Amino acid sequence: MLGQYLPVESAIHRLDPRAKLLSTFLLIAAVMAGGWAGMAIGGLITAAGVMAARLPLGVLWRQVRLLGLIILASVLVQILFTPGDVVLSAGPVKVTVQGLVSGVTLLIKILLVVLTGIILTSTTTSLRLASGIELLLKPLGRLGIPVHEIVMALSIAIRFIPVITEEAQHIINAQLSRGVAFYGPGLGRRAKAVISLVVPLLTGVLRRSDDLATAMEARCYRGGAGRTRMHAMVFKRADVMCLLMTGTSLVAAVLLRVTLGL
Repeated sequence: MLGQYLPVESAIHRLDPRAKLLSTFLLIAAVMAGGWAGMAIGGLITAAGVMAARLPLGVLWRQVRLLGLIILASVLVQILFTPGDVVLSAGPVKVTVQGLVSGVTLLIKILLVVLTGIILTSTTTSLRLASGIELLLKPLGRLGIPVHEIVMALSIAIRFIPVITEEAQHIINAQLSRGVAFYGPGLGRRAKAVISLVVPLLTGVLRRSDDLATAMEARCYRGGAGRTRMHAMVFKRADVMCLLMTGTSLVAAVLLRVTLGL
């Protein structure tokens, strides 16, 4: 699933999470703000990142496929509802040259953004990712914003995603063994089947949340005040090089778009 950490020894895994977060945002900005040149630059860097992170192509495909319907719907909207020179017409449905170009452009950009996010989450544990976000947002603490608490809640939410997914699958299997028709005909039967899933799933989530709260209280968790870190995060040469590469890609993409229209 998207966001699952893959424990592989690679150069990308060893990067500081802050460098990976900033580089991800810079690369996404280069892809979205630039034209075809920006997409080409982003594609090359993304491909290099996949190889450097040693991520299996099968895993990437399975994670991208989870968003297949959303990607397909977004592309179809661009193709069918963009005005321009009509190349194909079937009743009220018209496909234009501009729509095809816009659809292909959107498809490439979405895929690059998704792949960039997969590289980030597949090479960084949720704990290190949360720590990196907290350190990047630490200056906001001077404004009275509870950065640590917000990041902690975000980290817990991310950790609960695979737990909830697994528990939902267990409940579905149990209900199917009892004859519940999740995929059968009839809207009423499906509604009852969904209720038979939602109620025990919600109960299980509340129970796990209560257990987690009890465990945190037992360990005297009191928020971010006075907390220290076991492993200090320090920017290294590789982190700086990563930021320089993605930052340069953003500048190059914008300049090529503005000056040459690429």
